[in-house]
Amino acid sequence: MIRQFELVERVQSYDPDADEDMLNRAYVYGLKKHGTQLRASGDPYFSHPVEVAGILAEMKLDASSIVTGLLHDTIEDTDATRDEIAGIVEKKLPRFAET
Repeated sequence: MIRQFELVERVQSYDPDADEDMLNRAYVYGLKKHGTQLRASGDPYFSHPVEVAGILAEMKLDASSIVTGLLHDTIEDTDATRDEIAGIVEKKLPRFAET
């Protein structure tokens, strides 16, 4: 699983102006919300959103897209709310982040 600082460094390697604080807030929030959830394989559930975010970073997408990858299952699979996530990203959350 990609560690928080590795993901931020990966994004900043192609986008030095990427919102580091937003990336960090999203990573920590997703990790806390998914907590001890496990995938069927026994891996921590949060490993999936982190891997998605890593793939998006390899595609050199913007920080908002990376955050969407980190949080894409959070509303569906935890007690997270749209309002909480909107506070993290400081703008309107794309609807596809709910699935």
